[in-house]
Amino acid sequence: MPFYELTVQVVQVEVELIDEQLQRAGAVGVTYVDAQDNPIYEPKPGEILLWHQIKLIGLFESKAQLDHASKMLQKTHPQLNQQHTQLKDQVWERVWMDHFKPMQFGHKSWVIPDGYEVVDPDAHNLILDPGLAFGTGTHATTSLCLQWLDANDVCDKQLVDFGCGSGVLAVMALLQGAKQVICVDIDEQAIQATRQNAEKNGVLGGIKIVEPENVSSINNQDGILANILAEPLMMFCDDFHGMLRNDGFIVLSGILKEQKNMICDKYRTRFVDIRTEIEHDWLRVSAIKRC
Repeated sequence: MPFYELTVQVVQVEVELIDEQLQRAGAVGVTYVDAQDNPIYEPKPGEILLWHQIKLIGLFESKAQLDHASKMLQKTHPQLNQQHTQLKDQVWERVWMDHFKPMQFGHKSWVIPDGYEVVDPDAHNLILDPGLAFGTGTHATTSLCLQWLDANDVCDKQLVDFGCGSGVLAVMALLQGAKQVICVDIDEQAIQATRQNAEKNGVLGGIKIVEPENVSSINNQDGILANILAEPLMMFCDDFHGMLRNDGFIVLSGILKEQKNMICDKYRTRFVDIRTEIEHDWLRVSAIKRC
């Protein structure tokens, strides 16, 4: 069955009203899209941040519903430029899978969507449920961390995955021989996804969940993987230092390349041997605890 889209560009103050009108007209869903390429990074759970100029896309099951919504908006907001699109009838789960295929990181690490054949049986193959798609490795920030794991020995190490998301980094580390990974995230959905992906890959026993309010209890760890953002990374510099044993390491990601000096200057006060790697516009920083 084909679907139909009605798209309008609005300012932030109009969003709630027009969203409600589209849903009253029968929209099965309303999508918000940035109209001016001004990204918003990592809102907190429950926090809704919006752009100044927004494209609202109402999805309808029939042409009659779309026409009804169009006429309604024409009466209430005649200044809006409407775009109508008929979508092809297709299996949307399959469309997603077409964009998410087995990916190799480094020489011996693969992320394999559930349902695909393993490419290299001798590699570290992480089977990931596409339904838990945040943190798949498709973004440069995750890719940089997976590449680091592939190039460095974490066998028998005790690690922290700080901001674990889907658990990709924790699970990959365990597949590569890590002894235990403590997982921390402020989003309960992320914790659930981490547990499910760990179970799918047979490493659930190596996962330990620590609530964000209890991170002060973490200590004597061999390493920390933190794929979050620059602002929280700046805040947690001293905390990360305290979580590690004397020669412990950090791997930080989620950093824009123009934030390199800010992050490195901050971490240089507590860490040594700082190294960086850039992929696209994103930066990875690794370092060793200063004793």
